[in-house]
Amino acid sequence: MAATQKKKSLDETIAAIATPTGSGGIAVIRISGPKAPEILDKIFIPSKSESKPSPYLLRFGRIVSHNGSESLDEVMAALMPGPKSFTGEDMVEIYCHAGQFLAKAILDNILTHNCRPAEPGEFSLRRFLNHGVDLTKLEGSAEVVAAKTDLAYRLTKEHLLGSYSEHLAVLREKMVHLLAEVEADIDFPEEESIGSIGREKLGRALDGIIEDIERLISSYSAGKIIRDGYRVVILGPPNAGKSSLFNCLVKQNRALVTPIAGTTRDWLSEWIDINGLPVELYDTAGLAEGRGRVEKEGIAATRRLIGRADLLLVVHDLAARTAPSSAATIPTGRDIIYVFNKIDLVSKPDTALGKKRAKLPPGAAVCAVSALTGKGMSALTDLIAAVSGLADLSDTLVVTSHRHKTKLDRARRHLLSIRRKKSLPPE
Repeated sequence: MAATQKKKSLDETIAAIATPTGSGGIAVIRISGPKAPEILDKIFIPSKSESKPSPYLLRFGRIVSHNGSESLDEVMAALMPGPKSFTGEDMVEIYCHAGQFLAKAILDNILTHNCRPAEPGEFSLRRFLNHGVDLTKLEGSAEVVAAKTDLAYRLTKEHLLGSYSEHLAVLREKMVHLLAEVEADIDFPEEESIGSIGREKLGRALDGIIEDIERLISSYSAGKIIRDGYRVVILGPPNAGKSSLFNCLVKQNRALVTPIAGTTRDWLSEWIDINGLPVELYDTAGLAEGRGRVEKEGIAATRRLIGRADLLLVVHDLAARTAPSSAATIPTGRDIIYVFNKIDLVSKPDTALGKKRAKLPPGAAVCAVSALTGKGMSALTDLIAAVSGLADLSDTLVVTSHRHKTKLDRARRHLLSIRRKKSLPPE
C-alpha cells in the first residue's frame, strides 16, 4: 500500500514558489513531474520562436493566463529534463518579478494545468527518492539556509559538503571491519591468518569507536543552539536598566526607556549575533508586585519565559541600596549572569561591585556595565559566549539533529553492551 502511494505521488506533477514570501527582485517558481514540460509549453511564450526548447537554457518570454488571453509577466524560464535536475525528474523553473501577488498569481495559473501544490519539503524528498542523495546533506542544506551567524554557517556547512557524512561512514566501516574479524574468529578458530582479533585488540578498537561517538553526542548541546538559537532572557527589578541593556545589545532603540518604573509591560525579542553565537534576546517586565492587571500579566509572561531560557541576565542597579536577588529566587537548572548596570553613576564601582558580589552565591558569574555609555559591554558579550559553550567548536563536527543524536545514543548503548560482555573472543 505504501509503495503504491509513493509511486502515485511521484507520478503527480507538483509546483510551488521556491523563494521567500514578500517583495523582492526575483521570485522563483518550480514545477516538477511528468507534466512539467507540457505546462511550460502552455503558459510560456518565448520572445524568439523556436521549434523545441533547449534544455538547461534560460529563455526570455511572457507568462500568459490559463486561456491565453492575458499576459501576466515577463519572465525567464528554464526546462531541466530528468534525471539531470534537482529532483531527478522533468523540472521547470520560472523566474518572475517578485511581487507577492504576482508570484502567487503565476503559481495559481500553473495549478490549473493538472498540477497540485507541493507539500513542504517535497522537492527535496523527490531528490532523495530519485537520486539517493545522502539525507544528512539534504538536512545540511536546510541548516545552511537557516544559519543566523558566520559560526553557525561554518559549522552546518560541513553537513552540506559531506564532511559529516564521511566521518560517519568511516565509523561504520570500522564497525563492519570489527564484525568481520569477530565472525572470522568464530568460523575459523584454528586459522591464525584469519581473524585472530583477540580480546585486547577488540576492546581497544571498541573503545576508540565509543569515544568518537560520545564526542559527537556531546556536541549536540551546541548543535541545538546552532539550529534553534540561544535564548537569553533579561530580567530583574523595575528601573534596573533592563530595556537600556536590551537596546545596547541589539544596537538600536528597540525598547521604550523612561525613568518611570514599570514602563515595560510585555516582553520584546530580537535576534543578535554575539561572537558568532545566534542569540534570541528577550527584554521583560520588571519582577515586582504588579499594581494592576496589565502589569501582573506582564510579570506572569516574564516568569514563563524564564522557564524556557538557556541563560538569564539578572540585572541590578549598582547604585541601588537594595541587595541583589540571589539564586534562591530564580528557578534552578538555568545558567545565570548577574549584570550590575549604571556603573557610570557610581564613584567607586569596584568597591560597590565587591559589596554586591559578597551577597551572591559563591562562584556566581558577574559583570558590571553601563548600558548608557557602553562600558563593560564587550566583557558581557564575551561572558555570554563563554557560558553558552559554543566558543571552542569552530573546528569540530557538530550534531544538530535530534534524530542523529538518538541514533548515535543507540549505537553507543549497543557498543557498550558488547564491551561489557565477558565472553569476548578467546586469546
